[in-house]
Amino acid sequence: MKIEAVESIGVSTRTERNAADGSQDALLILIRTDTGLVGIGEADTSPWIGKAVLEAPVSGDKCQGLARQLLGESPFNVEKIWSNCFYRSYKYGRTGAALNVMSGIDMALWDLIGKAAGQPVHAVLGSTGVDSVAPYASVLFPEDPHNLADIRHKARHAVEAGFAGVKFGWGSFGYEAHHDYAMLEAAREIIGPDMPLMIDVGMRWDTQTAIERLEHLKPLAPYWVEEPCYAEEYACYRAIAEAHPWTRIVGGEQEYNRWGFRRLIDEGRVKGIQPDLARNGGITETRKVAAIAQERGVPIFLHGWSTNVLIAANLNFIAATPNCRWLEYHVGDSPLRWNLTLEQFPVENGRVRVPTGPGLGVTLNWDAVERYRIF
Repeated sequence: MKIEAVESIGVSTRTERNAADGSQDALLILIRTDTGLVGIGEADTSPWIGKAVLEAPVSGDKCQGLARQLLGESPFNVEKIWSNCFYRSYKYGRTGAALNVMSGIDMALWDLIGKAAGQPVHAVLGSTGVDSVAPYASVLFPEDPHNLADIRHKARHAVEAGFAGVKFGWGSFGYEAHHDYAMLEAAREIIGPDMPLMIDVGMRWDTQTAIERLEHLKPLAPYWVEEPCYAEEYACYRAIAEAHPWTRIVGGEQEYNRWGFRRLIDEGRVKGIQPDLARNGGITETRKVAAIAQERGVPIFLHGWSTNVLIAANLNFIAATPNCRWLEYHVGDSPLRWNLTLEQFPVENGRVRVPTGPGLGVTLNWDAVERYRIF
């Protein structure tokens, strides 16, 4: 089996909201083979930027588009393809958009491998025997910090739908201490004292602010505090973690590759990492990250805030990774979140079932793809 073509499809709701909502657009990557099998992947980046990363002509040995690195290759050569893409984008990549596109490529390759084997990806990777995963509801704080009714509504939905926990993030959180407390208190009032309540700060604090704010929020017992500072500020992560051992300081959705995550774990002393399979380098690279984390006793909470393609990839990865816990379940109303695949992944009795179909276990809903397609 050889790769004959690599295709990028950009989809968008055309809203262009300046908000932390990764489901406004998406870049799908299709890898076509001479056997007729097609692999599906997703890259979490601007579709237009991702298209350029795929299609750019050669500007030197370490500066060229990535699609050409796949042509004529066997999809089973995932390590070779990953290394070639990393090298050929070295002058403009190593993190950011290049790694995002490599993630979509790698995801599509594993989808092909599973389809060729007639097995789900988690079985090909080496399943742990997990057939369902506990999800937590992932929602945004309102843009208006006085809108506590919105927080209560979202928290109530999380409880009634049977989620294992609920995470609020971004929006108006992180700017004023009294607003932060009131918003988190509103959520805690609804979900009760025992349900895990997580907060995503959105990289808005410096070290001292984080230490002070978390002391203020301690009575509300946040289960974890996500991305209190910039991804690169490992000393900041460490100082916050040491000042507040009663909670989990976590991060990593903005981090890249095994080298970055090793520093986040070893220097940042985080108590959980959150790689994104559509950003970090795909399944191939995140397996290496998982091994580093497992060796150090650090759990993985995969990030995922886009479409059902990534949901399927995350479920497969969790089912094959012993130190991977919980499924981030974005419950927003974007049609790209829910409609791009024929398969749905509902929460049933507090669990989401792991796909059992070959590959990632998803089929594109072409009616929806064409409706939102921008190229």
